[in-house]
Amino acid sequence: MDSIKKILSLLFLFVLFIGVVACNKDVVKENGVEKEGKPVKEEKVVNIEEAEKIFKDYSTELYTIKDSSNPPTFDEIAEKIKVYLTEEQYNAEIANRKFQILELVSKQINKSIEVQDVKLEEQSKNDDGTIDYLYTTKFKVYDENSSKIYEKEGELTISTTNNELKIDRDWSRGVKIDGLDGGL
Repeated sequence: MDSIKKILSLLFLFVLFIGVVACNKDVVKENGVEKEGKPVKEEKVVNIEEAEKIFKDYSTELYTIKDSSNPPTFDEIAEKIKVYLTEEQYNAEIANRKFQILELVSKQINKSIEVQDVKLEEQSKNDDGTIDYLYTTKFKVYDENSSKIYEKEGELTISTTNNELKIDRDWSRGVKIDGLDGGL
């Protein structure tokens, strides 16, 4: 009788131990599915050079106007930069008609625009795996008679989606350009 109690006690402790370990929310599954009840992102580490490259490529596609008499259309710009943005950011920029601004700017000032440089400064790494940056973009606005460099400052969030860097947020106040009602 005494040995049965010991066996049952040991069995109870074993089951209790297994229950505690199995329910521990700090357990990470081998395939990276769960950590503390949240999905684990198996994403690459983002370095500043990669972030600057994607942002410069995006800015170049978005802001470049080689021929002011024939600027890229809303649809042409939207198609080119779709690869740089998360789906949510792309849809937000479509809704805000951001891609139409360049066509209107080019027609109003009758000048070409070229991205000269971009600089990113990391601000924070977020719990969701995104990284926030402050940015400065230098533009050259020019025609046959004049050329001027402008700087635009803003904020940017970059995420990793399917192991690819994507722009999750792009915000700026704009920059006043000579001869333009409003800003770029």
